[in-house]
Amino acid sequence: MAIEVFNGTSIPREFTTAAMEYLWVKWKTLHDTNDLTLQRLTEESSFELRANSIHMMSVGDDFVYVYVGDAIQSAAQEALTGFPLSQITNPLKDDFLDIYRQVTRHMSPVFVRYTSGRSQSGQVWQRLVLPIKVCEGTVLLMIYSELISYQVEVYDHLFRTAPDAMVIAAPIANDAGHTVDGWVVMMNDQARQLLHFDGNIGNLRLTQLPQFAGVDIWGRLYAPKSAAAATPITTPDFDVELMRFPRVFGLRIVPKAGRIDAREASLAPAGDESPARTLA
Repeated sequence: MAIEVFNGTSIPREFTTAAMEYLWVKWKTLHDTNDLTLQRLTEESSFELRANSIHMMSVGDDFVYVYVGDAIQSAAQEALTGFPLSQITNPLKDDFLDIYRQVTRHMSPVFVRYTSGRSQSGQVWQRLVLPIKVCEGTVLLMIYSELISYQVEVYDHLFRTAPDAMVIAAPIANDAGHTVDGWVVMMNDQARQLLHFDGNIGNLRLTQLPQFAGVDIWGRLYAPKSAAAATPITTPDFDVELMRFPRVFGLRIVPKAGRIDAREASLAPAGDESPARTLA
């Protein structure tokens, strides 16, 4: 488990989200004009704040949950509303108690990032703590939290820059369940180079790519793997490995020895004696 606290005048730009930046700027504006209330802070917002929000009231050195949004309650795995922070089971409660006491003491927002044993790998919680004075000696904390996942951007980068040429397609099947075509949903950089394709993949079918125009069957997506392997996929220039996923299928494309070099050489300008470029 880890926790990181940022004290300052703004959220670190590399971590900020639109909703958090909105709340931070609005809190500062209302605070500077002596017009800060929970209602004013949260009203007229285009962001869905309630599901990811916690409202806590200071009680001595402790803080009581007076409102817990659905997303936070679902992640907490225990009842929170009406309970003091000191009595919940979250192993980070002592850290949060220290942070919230600091916020109420200085009446200044704090931005917190943390992981916990309840989070999946690749996920980080981000929390913005905004103090609102209710009366002398009592502070309401408006706490907005978001669960940030870095898995998608990491997987997207690894796919896009992979050394193997790969295309992912959503199946188009006939009545017998055979995949006869596919809508291209992903194509990595190596595949674009190998297929000489630099356009937009929106509404693109596999059969619209000249290299696959002659392929009229891609197997059965939900057939046993042995049955899929029994249907070889060949094109004049490529060996194609079929990769099956629950709702899409993938193609790993490997140039046949000599075929791509020969075609590149035939397309080279007359008199060009430079070696043929290999795209493998």
